[in-house]
Amino acid sequence: MKKYIFVLLIATLSACHKPNYTALDAPWEPDYKVDRSESAILAFEKKDAEKMPAPGGIVFTGSSSFTKWTAADKDLAPLPIINRGFGGSTFPEVIHYANRSVVKYKPKTVVIYCENDMFGAKKKTPEQVRDAYVALTKLIRDQLPDVRLYGVSLKPSPSRWAQHEDVIKANKLIQEFIKKDRKHGYIDVWPVMLKDGRPDGSIFVKDSLHMNEEGYRRWTKVFKPILEKTV
Repeated sequence: MKKYIFVLLIATLSACHKPNYTALDAPWEPDYKVDRSESAILAFEKKDAEKMPAPGGIVFTGSSSFTKWTAADKDLAPLPIINRGFGGSTFPEVIHYANRSVVKYKPKTVVIYCENDMFGAKKKTPEQVRDAYVALTKLIRDQLPDVRLYGVSLKPSPSRWAQHEDVIKANKLIQEFIKKDRKHGYIDVWPVMLKDGRPDGSIFVKDSLHMNEEGYRRWTKVFKPILEKTV
């Protein structure tokens, strides 16, 4: 009887930590070409041909907040950062290029940041943003079963503050999904980017969307202690 209860307990705990890949909203089809960043991917491949990063590294994938973090490898040294953020990419684009910009490196850890999906001409609901995040992580996990994943909260930007309630909802939905996976973590950048409850304008460049050096210094303080645990 005790053995049966023990087995049942293990099964219950396992079920509690099994990701739910079920979509929450209707499918969303992009109104743009998902290969529009081909030149950026080719540039990565050219760089890899010159010197391929060692397997077991930490791949950054996603949009321009990673693209513009050109000093990420230095800021987070000695962590083995492979920054493959490209342009103003969206989840459909990151999914399209996942094999060429993530999986090929055989990383130990993948960090995901993509914030543009709700702000195009064809809007996405917070649920659809969550579903796109889920689809990307499933694609990666199917090919790299032991990989450690981290989702970074969509950041609070002055230029997009009018939609901050939707951003907060998307973040919560993504965080709820992440909690079901033992090999999945959530990196919350909001606390270090707010001042008096609103985005701190001093850490952004003129477009009020992308960060300056101080913004990335704050991200480094959040990212580094978390990622150091994965090495």
